[in-house]
Amino acid sequence: MSKKAIAYVSDIILGRTGEVISKAYQKQEIENYAKEKGIEIIKWFEDDIYNEDVISRPAVQDILSFDQEYDIILVERIWSFSRRWQTLASLFAELDRRGVKVECATLMWDCVSQMARRRYSDSSCKNIKPRELVTRDEVPAVKIRKPEKIHFANLVTKDAGNK
Repeated sequence: MSKKAIAYVSDIILGRTGEVISKAYQKQEIENYAKEKGIEIIKWFEDDIYNEDVISRPAVQDILSFDQEYDIILVERIWSFSRRWQTLASLFAELDRRGVKVECATLMWDCVSQMARRRYSDSSCKNIKPRELVTRDEVPAVKIRKPEKIHFANLVTKDAGNK
């Protein structure tokens, strides 16, 4: 039995550069991911304007009022909703209430992406035993050899050429 998904895209503006990860690119990545994983996309949702108030976006409102059954919301990356965990909290709370997961087509390593992946992972921490604190006397002493001579790089400043 294949999973049923709805997919969501919005232009993602990269803050420092102003570059945009287009909706067309995101759609292609989501389609490739869904095909690879055997996921059926039953509906696409798209926002034209990025807004940090995720819940008030028109397509997010449409997702929350969508009445057909689905298992997951596919996004290219969690950034299509937000890059701030605190902003995502209200959306995730509502999705939790509905028993819906968010799944990303692209594997990102920023903190928010990792937290979202961990939140919705089927195997998150199930087999991990809690770590116990290690006391200082349990750790073997490490001996670091002192270097014979310390070398420092010369610092070059803009004014260095004027002297």
